[in-house]
Amino acid sequence: MKKPAKTVWFFGIYLLVEGLFLMLAPASILSAICIPDPESVWRIVLGFVVAVLGYYYIRNAKENLTPFFGFTVQVRIIQFVFFIWLYVFERGTLALVAFSFIEFVAGMWTYRALKQKATA
Repeated sequence: MKKPAKTVWFFGIYLLVEGLFLMLAPASILSAICIPDPESVWRIVLGFVVAVLGYYYIRNAKENLTPFFGFTVQVRIIQFVFFIWLYVFERGTLALVAFSFIEFVAGMWTYRALKQKATA
């Protein structure tokens, strides 16, 4: 697996684990980002969607679908900006911004790997 694919594969594993936590132990992950645990099926549905996204990332990494890698960089930057916007307008927590910063950093890791591949 090439370096850009590895960055996406690791991020896919991260998403898969995050999704499983949302499905199986939502209070642990939601309390980490200062969101009360809703007693509804939607937290489980969200966990499933996040886990599915993780699966997509893993499969695309295994297939070395480089265009997908660039798309993930764009979305991870947009997500970080969106969560900052939520915080600024008092709809999200600073912990949520910090959590999304992990995804932003992972996106920059992928971006850097793609740039290194392009110049190699």
